[in-house]
Amino acid sequence: MKIKEVTNQFSISSSTLRYYEHEGLLGPVRCVHGIRDYSDRDLERLDFILCTKKCRMSLKQIQYFINIYEQGDETIPERLAVLQEQLAKTQTTLVELTQSMDHLKDKIDNFHQLAANHSGK
Repeated sequence: MKIKEVTNQFSISSSTLRYYEHEGLLGPVRCVHGIRDYSDRDLERLDFILCTKKCRMSLKQIQYFINIYEQGDETIPERLAVLQEQLAKTQTTLVELTQSMDHLKDKIDNFHQLAANHSGK
């Protein structure tokens, strides 16, 4: 798959994609006549990178995970621990965000009541 198709499919910029390659998160990406050609494996890796970034995993942590992944099956317990730790952090963040959202909803409800009372006077 060409770079334009990848950037469209994943809604990312070509500079972001090149940055991931430069940082060793992707690649080496196969080139045909100087044009990048992303494999299914590259796309799976990119999907993983974007998913873990959404869960607030740092690029440094993602790079670490990829490095131990590439070492083979003997790192499965360590990889599992990394993902479980990130999931726990993400769940904590979700709880905090849910509480903040509930607080905002309460404030919005209060303002609706104030507006209704103000317009009724």
